[in-house]
Amino acid sequence: MAHKHDSHVISYKTYFITWVWLLVLTALALGIGYAPLNETLKAVLLVCTTLAKILVIAAIFMHLRFEKINLVLITLAPLILSIILFSFTFPETVGTVSHVISVR
Repeated sequence: MAHKHDSHVISYKTYFITWVWLLVLTALALGIGYAPLNETLKAVLLVCTTLAKILVIAAIFMHLRFEKINLVLITLAPLILSIILFSFTFPETVGTVSHVISVR
């Protein structure tokens, strides 16, 4: 008995729209980088634009928008793990040279 393979075909239009979104998010990140903002706010905004780019790439090129929610949640595990590891190691470096932000 032959089973019909359920493949998801992505058109060139989808790839072009994805490229435009990534281009816009990259330009936004560059604009944030050069903007005269508070360094903390700038860092948060840059992380948010990076996460948005990651979500676009994962949805299109990893085909996660076609998958069940369980697989999508499994792909979020490294992000959660990195946040946990960062929260454990960050307090150990407070007060060191790497945490000093120079004022221009």
